Amino acid sequence: MTKIKLMNMCMVHNIENDKVLVLDKVNKEGWGGITFPGGHVEDGESLIESTIREVWEETGLDIYDLKPAGLINWYNTENHERWLIFLYKTSSFDGDLIESSHEGQVSWMLMKDLGRVELASDMGHYLKLFLNDDVNEAYAEWSDSHITEFDYF
Repeated sequence: MTKIKLMNMCMVHNIENDKVLVLDKVNKEGWGGITFPGGHVEDGESLIESTIREVWEETGLDIYDLKPAGLINWYNTENHERWLIFLYKTSSFDGDLIESSHEGQVSWMLMKDLGRVELASDMGHYLKLFLNDDVNEAYAEWSDSHITEFDYF
């Protein structure tokens, strides 16, 4: 039987200055570097509710008017675990940004600078979905010994 993990990530975009909210994630389980806020969907929680909660916990900001930005679909060929990461974007937010959380440092970054910093592993693939409305899903397989190339749909 396939075990499924549901996760989320949100690109918060300040349209006025063309900056995005980034998290310089503390390296956990090989996933550190610049990313967008997000996390796991808890039991009894909707996808949108979990995204709003995760962004608030990691940044101090309340977000709303979330728009779907795609899906990252990971499949583990050894243990048959599937990770579904639902991507959202918004330019609607309120609150006071915190400097850091248990996940890492939080800051605003110019959108154009995303390609000039050390991104979290595979975050470049995630950006393809966030920034391209013609791509809806990225699919890759992984195991302890390899990761396949992403297919985009």
